[in-house]
Amino acid sequence: MVNRDNDEEDVQIEECVICGGDIVVDEFCEEEDMVYCNDCETEFLIRSLDPLRLEPMDIDPDDDIDALDDRYDEDYS
Repeated sequence: MVNRDNDEEDVQIEECVICGGDIVVDEFCEEEDMVYCNDCETEFLIRSLDPLRLEPMDIDPDDDIDALDDRYDEDYS
């Protein structure tokens, strides 16, 4: 888990749409860079930095998000 009280000004933290974990976008990231969720390791493409827009890379847009979330619950069973 990322410390959200960190004093670093140029770090943005986004919530993962799959598991609710933290996606850290630091000051060195640029548009079209890859970042990932610290919990489920889903990869995201940075589409925009201002405002921050991330696009999941390994998700079929026709998939049900709730069904995808279930696959991560199996890892912890």
